Amino acid sequence: MSNLPVPAENDELPVKGEGFIGELEVMDLSKLKDLTFIVGVSAGDRNKCKILASTIHGPYNFYEMCEEVGKMWKEQNHHAKATILNKNSKKTPKFLDENTIDYIEAHYFDIITEAMLDGVFDEQKEYTCQAGIVEAEDPNAPQIEAPTGDASAAQQNPVS
Repeated sequence: MSNLPVPAENDELPVKGEGFIGELEVMDLSKLKDLTFIVGVSAGDRNKCKILASTIHGPYNFYEMCEEVGKMWKEQNHHAKATILNKNSKKTPKFLDENTIDYIEAHYFDIITEAMLDGVFDEQKEYTCQAGIVEAEDPNAPQIEAPTGDASAAQQNPVS
């Protein structure tokens, strides 16, 4: 693994949203390389924290996570959920967004091959976006309920 510093300008790259096609993008994954993950089958909304508990495996380093995510898609046709591990139980969980998972599914073999070659053929890539990390909703955060009934009553009595 290369210990080259990551150029600061990559922090300015967008985290792509709608219209993302993982096969066509060049995503900067450098901020993920020092993290530890668990991987399981994603359930429900892929940008939410739901995961099929009986499928959880790990802990994985970045490259092991990429292999697991890619193999899960290739062999079983299931999208993965890659959760970032953290020892602080007070923090809400963080996980990779669906576009980052799509990118890894499309490029996992290339990501692993580049790591095995250890920078022999490294070239400066023209990144088009950066990895997206989603934070789960805090279950202890105050919830704002949608107003029911008359809209003018909701304006007079806003939820604080």
